[in-house]
Amino acid sequence: MKPRIRLVATRDGVRAEGDKEARIGHALGGDPLAEGPPPEGIFAAWTWDGERLLARNDRYGIHPLYYRADAGSLTLSPDPLALLRPGEIAELDHDALAVFIRLGFFLGEDTAFAAIRALAPAATLTWTPDGPEIQSPALPVPGPANLSRTQAVDGFVELFRAAVARRLPAESYILPLSGGRDSRHILLELCRQGAPPRLCVSSAKFPPDPGADARVAAALAERLGLPHRTLAPPRSEFHAERVANPAQGMGTLNGAWTLSLLAFLRRNSALWYDGVGGGELVQNPSIELIRKNPYDVTDLPGLADRLLAAGRTGARVEYLLGPRTRTLWSRERALARLVRELARHADAAFPLGSFFFWNRTRRSIALATFALGDGNAVIHTPYLDHALVDHLASVPHRFLIDGTFHDQALHKAYPEHAGLGFASAVPQRHGPVLVGHRLAYLARLLGHTLHSEPDWWRGHDQVLRRLLAAGRGPGAPQRVSRLQPLALYLLQLESLAAGRTT
Repeated sequence: MKPRIRLVATRDGVRAEGDKEARIGHALGGDPLAEGPPPEGIFAAWTWDGERLLARNDRYGIHPLYYRADAGSLTLSPDPLALLRPGEIAELDHDALAVFIRLGFFLGEDTAFAAIRALAPAATLTWTPDGPEIQSPALPVPGPANLSRTQAVDGFVELFRAAVARRLPAESYILPLSGGRDSRHILLELCRQGAPPRLCVSSAKFPPDPGADARVAAALAERLGLPHRTLAPPRSEFHAERVANPAQGMGTLNGAWTLSLLAFLRRNSALWYDGVGGGELVQNPSIELIRKNPYDVTDLPGLADRLLAAGRTGARVEYLLGPRTRTLWSRERALARLVRELARHADAAFPLGSFFFWNRTRRSIALATFALGDGNAVIHTPYLDHALVDHLASVPHRFLIDGTFHDQALHKAYPEHAGLGFASAVPQRHGPVLVGHRLAYLARLLGHTLHSEPDWWRGHDQVLRRLLAAGRGPGAPQRVSRLQPLALYLLQLESLAAGRTT
């Protein structure tokens, strides 16, 4: 169970329930509760001394920490669902959900629940019976530095080496390894510094993934003379997502495929390395979308509209919305909320890269590691080294927009491995296997509803009926395939908001 504290001001003083002190994650070389800038590392912490609560988090707000400030009370936990009271009818944050159902992640400090907020990056929260006070600096979004391409690449190589050197393992460890760039860079640098893992481990993913991730990772491990193991994904994507959604605080639609991998790491290694931040900061996975939709501060509504159209569900989401939710979670509300967030990144060297880092990375991608992962493990995140992030965030837009920046750094630092490609170059597999997988998902969803969640069929917003109706007409298989995970999420959310467990 994740730590939680609830403070309630009464006539007789403050009643404290739960954990009066908690230190979650790993602060590197400093006290997470000390005054001044946050130390290196990804963490959240609080302490209650009987008169005053003090809570702080890491520089990027990567480690989840949520608070609920009601009249005369404060509740704090890394699990936002722990802030819901048993049997409570919880009000939803409709602006936040209008964005989430289209993009698949929350913005800023939004959550699905109106009363619950994520703690902002590098924040200091204090609470006394007089109420809460939160101090948080503005997002560090530096403008472009005066660098040549060579200087930008060399700076990345050297600062990454320094970041890993600050995080060398003090014990034997297992390294999660994919077929992508981020974990490859971590592995090659650890080996260069004489600290290889005892085992590299990869996890297969759900269809339509072609399996290239594990194959490329195995080839790299073999080159380095390291043992490698590939884990099977969870047997049922539906059941994995049913577990992962609430375990990640209803904060993302991603992460379910990592359950097998994280369970293996929890059993076998007290030290991990994670590549979180590498993609968004260095070689953005959405670079094609960014090229087609350049950031234009004079037309943020137009940009926001295009991002919503290209989001996880795009226009398909309208099939799941009824008369009530079509108003509460309208595209207009999503547009207004997204424009406000995009405006915060206008001065960044790479505005859309900054937007995705502070929102998708922080509020969605990081949850697999820091919500589903082991709170007792030391999890090193070298891409989030402060000096390295400062450098990467100031690399001029023109050096990142071609989508080769990380490749250049890897080839320069480790030329002997330049010939080994990446899993992203292998196309996804479609056809009968994928069709069968999606039909199995739908069958399990319907079966679970019939046997365990009859309220899902009778639900206020008729999500399940609308999902089945989306299976009619041209494009039905692709439409239902995209909508099934969101439909499950909305069914679970409706139960939680009504005070029922899922």
